[in-house]
Amino acid sequence: MKKVLVLDDGRDRAAPIKDALSKKKLDAVVCAASNDFMTALCAPDFEAVYINAETWKKGRCIYEYFGAGSRLASVPAIFYNVDEKYKPGIAGRHPHDGDRFFAAPSDVETAVEET
Repeated sequence: MKKVLVLDDGRDRAAPIKDALSKKKLDAVVCAASNDFMTALCAPDFEAVYINAETWKKGRCIYEYFGAGSRLASVPAIFYNVDEKYKPGIAGRHPHDGDRFFAAPSDVETAVEET
């Protein structure tokens, strides 16, 4: 089963996200808080990261300060729920061939279906 990391601050959505992704043969670590996300980044055995762009914007300064970009250098980043005026990026990380962006409104399930 492919292991993925998900950043989505919908605390009540963690279990449904995990269940939905398990149906797609994905073992998801779902993080609803910045601290959980930074801790999960210490385990580099995931194959992709799915990021709610709104959640990323809220914690971006923290992720940049603690060097999340270097920890995500080798995996595709799939941003969903991206506002058309905001082009998310990850400081300290070169774009990956597998990076994708899905316009708002979208959710992680949509992003998984399309990748």
